[in-house]
Amino acid sequence: MKYILLTLALVLAFVSTSTAQQPEPSPAQNQPDTTIQKGFKSRIFEIKYRDPNSLLNAVYQLGSGFKGSAMSANPEFKTLTVRDFPENIVVVEEALKRLDVPAAPRPNIELHMHVLVASNTVGPATDMPAELKDVLTELRGTLNYRNYELAASIVQRLTETPRSLQGSGVAELPSGSPGTPPSAMPYEYSMHNVSLVQNATGAPSVQIADLSFVTIEKERAKVQTALNLRDGEKVVVGTATIRNRALVIVLTAKLIK
Repeated sequence: MKYILLTLALVLAFVSTSTAQQPEPSPAQNQPDTTIQKGFKSRIFEIKYRDPNSLLNAVYQLGSGFKGSAMSANPEFKTLTVRDFPENIVVVEEALKRLDVPAAPRPNIELHMHVLVASNTVGPATDMPAELKDVLTELRGTLNYRNYELAASIVQRLTETPRSLQGSGVAELPSGSPGTPPSAMPYEYSMHNVSLVQNATGAPSVQIADLSFVTIEKERAKVQTALNLRDGEKVVVGTATIRNRALVIVLTAKLIK
């Protein structure tokens, strides 16, 4: 019995000694992030030109990523707030100087649509817009018509924001007989999803998802297609037969800066 009590006493003494030798954690070890955060600074940047949320996405990776660092955007007050090490704040500031600049002005789109009537009737020469000179040369070498007359010209100007437009009017359809006055040709047209896009070379071009030109009432004809035009480019959209004549639609796209 005395042997058992002596052994138990030795074990308790060893455990007590081992526990006493364990050092107490220091305050610094308990709060490692506190020391890091003492080096943080805060800065509020005023955003003048761009969307604060977009800029936040662009510069977020420039932060240190340490616990306690933060970036936030406020679209209402147009500000971006950064809490981080001073050197990271400087990097963000330099990035914002390069990114928060006025956007380059976007051009407006001007569309010229010319409605031509082609026939083999010999008549007096009519005045044609200068921009159609090379188109007429090409048409005379392609189509089997000798005479071309301008029935209507339509000009539409719009911004580069994708949109659709439509309109109507009355063109003069040549009679086809000498001395006979021209007849009225009512028409309707529409252009769906007109937008400014970049082509394969990176240059801007005007894209029209669907263009439709229709003559109505007695002389009915229709031209319909999708288009993609470069700045200043003239395109023969299409032709349609009206009895012994042809309706020719020519479209020109111009970018007005």
